[in-house]
Amino acid sequence: MLLAELGIQPTGLAKRMKVYSSQDNGPVVSLKSANILRYLSGGNRPKQRTIDVMVAVLSIASGRALTAADIGYSDQPAGGIDAEVEMPKARQDPFSLPFETVDPAFIEHLTALLDAHARMDALSGPRYVLGTLDGELQLVQDLCGKARGEMRPALLQVGTRFCEFAGWLYQDSGDLRCALYWTNRAMDYAEELYDPHLRSYVLQRRSNIATESGYAQQGLGLGNAALREWDAIPPELRAVALRQLANAYAMTGEADECRKALDQAMEQVLSVDAAGPSSLALYCTPSYIEMEAAQSWVRLGQPERAIETYTMALSDWPKAQRRDQGLCTVRLASACIDAGQFEAGAQAGIQAASVIRSAPSARALGVLKHLAQRVRPVQGDAIREFESAVTDLV
Repeated sequence: MLLAELGIQPTGLAKRMKVYSSQDNGPVVSLKSANILRYLSGGNRPKQRTIDVMVAVLSIASGRALTAADIGYSDQPAGGIDAEVEMPKARQDPFSLPFETVDPAFIEHLTALLDAHARMDALSGPRYVLGTLDGELQLVQDLCGKARGEMRPALLQVGTRFCEFAGWLYQDSGDLRCALYWTNRAMDYAEELYDPHLRSYVLQRRSNIATESGYAQQGLGLGNAALREWDAIPPELRAVALRQLANAYAMTGEADECRKALDQAMEQVLSVDAAGPSSLALYCTPSYIEMEAAQSWVRLGQPERAIETYTMALSDWPKAQRRDQGLCTVRLASACIDAGQFEAGAQAGIQAASVIRSAPSARALGVLKHLAQRVRPVQGDAIREFESAVTDLV
């Protein structure tokens, strides 16, 4: 039996799975040892999330990349993450803007509007942007559906970006179903255009949703697809796709492959044109890649290395990326707790709560609330101050 080979007791595996699953923004997997034994004996199939976490934890423990088949299950559930995605109901509107009235200046206005939304999201989080996006999404989709001739490619391009951005906002708000719907819609437009930049970016976004949903293998495949046209995409798009490969490799316990992907991602982001990266990935900075690297080290069971990397990332964090600063800070707090550094973790958690208050994110809030539960048994002034900060925030 695999557990016996690794010298792991069912209770120990359950604890490791709970810790691991609390770090990756997915549902926390909390099992009893009896459940572990029943699952590994083939008594019944657990949820796919449980399988993915179990495979990741056992891969880390064994030092080799395991698959679901190694513990008696197929690698993927039927349909993958797309299986339960439904199309949101379309809003009926008796009035519609004729696409014939659209000129290049109007498309430039839509693009500028989208860029402004992206900057607002980076500063204040998705809450304040989603509310204004609904009408614009309907307009853009309506125009894309009707557009013909020379204007169609330009409208499809702005449609791809609007739908991808909507997918991101829903993901950061914690709604992965809507995130996947809008990202898939963006993929439809990008495929028709066959623009290598847009295709690569949307593929890595789909990869990110897959890994956040607990589907490491699907995330790995989509990350590889995002890099297929390497020579046709700029360094910042290579970097965000490479960090997705690292993310997936960390989930499957492939430490060497993860490190290689992270090294390549940093190499690419450091080679970005001084004039500025593509507007598709304004957030992709060295600090951002360091944050993503640190999260991979946490998943690989190396919290001390993650602490060092998170700290380095925060030392030079761009002021315009406040939302991600909150996420990075709360992840630092979580890594400190993993390493048994409770005082430092509480202090980082207090700082994170302050940033998250001004730029809310469901991902960051989820980590923060779970962290408050983890430190509850620990005594100390800093712990009490941290718990108070979380209570005031949520």
